[in-house]
Amino acid sequence: MRGEEHVLMGLGVRPTAIRQLVLREIVRYGHAFTLADMEHRLPTMDRSSLFRTLTLFVEHRLLHEMDNGSGSKLYCLCDCEHDHDHTPHMHFICTRCGEAFCLKDISLDTLPKPEGYEVTEVSVVMRGVCPRCKS
Repeated sequence: MRGEEHVLMGLGVRPTAIRQLVLREIVRYGHAFTLADMEHRLPTMDRSSLFRTLTLFVEHRLLHEMDNGSGSKLYCLCDCEHDHDHTPHMHFICTRCGEAFCLKDISLDTLPKPEGYEVTEVSVVMRGVCPRCKS
């Protein structure tokens, strides 16, 4: 059984050829991406099939979405071994290269929650220059 097939089956997703191809490309890409990024990397796949696949991956917690403030969603690959509960975490967007990174080692547990409100989602984005662009 191939790696992509094993991951998809483990999350309850039927491992079709398209889904395996998309997952393989996401892993190769290695960082947060937009739908347009994947369209560029998979030019033979139509946009609607790609969008449906990404949406399915989000629903099954293989990916999580991030708002980068531009109106486009960024997708980030979840750590399938440890991120089943989608622990809220911070993201960093490099203002030079545009890449986005998950910062899972910074705890958001200490953020104060407003009294009387039920918090269902936390989104924290830092912007600056990544180490690669800085050097």
